[in-house]
Amino acid sequence: MQYFDPPILDKLVLKKANITMVEMISIEPHESATPLNCLNNVREYVAINGGQIQLGWIFSIIGNLALKLTAHAVVKKDDETLLCVTPNEYRNNRLRFSPDNSIEHLIKNNHLPLKFVPLIENSKLDEYLDIERDIDKLRLDNSGVVSAIEMQYMNSKASVLYHSILELAKEHTHKNDYCFCGSNKKRKKCCR
Repeated sequence: MQYFDPPILDKLVLKKANITMVEMISIEPHESATPLNCLNNVREYVAINGGQIQLGWIFSIIGNLALKLTAHAVVKKDDETLLCVTPNEYRNNRLRFSPDNSIEHLIKNNHLPLKFVPLIENSKLDEYLDIERDIDKLRLDNSGVVSAIEMQYMNSKASVLYHSILELAKEHTHKNDYCFCGSNKKRKKCCR
């Protein structure tokens, strides 16, 4: 089980995350842009081509149990259209984006934050998401670097919970839902 780009974002899911607006925007990687470096990619693009930095959130889901909001920077062009200039191996042409200027106050050491929103109430899921939050805090506090020892410790804590999270995902994914595994297939044609 891994985080995946959901084929659809249910209105109830967005409501739990306090997201009111989502736009589909084009991805056109800038020639010198690098993956996982959206803020610097946009700064460079804007310096050359004009426009502004627009901060917001992109979305992924794990097991149909939790929504991960990843802060992301895109270009707001002079005509007000938004454009993603960062290459992304999981999204080829377009991505869902929710503008949010308040992210500017959450940037730490030039790195953008993550948020995790549980979609069900469960103590094991809460524990798992707390580990994800701890990893993100380490990343932000240490200029994007989490040591191998810290990651090993966090991964061992998460692995203890993995079976419980997998069972929850199976329980909360119906046959006509997109599969919890992230295949983008309906569960009835994927994991049983």
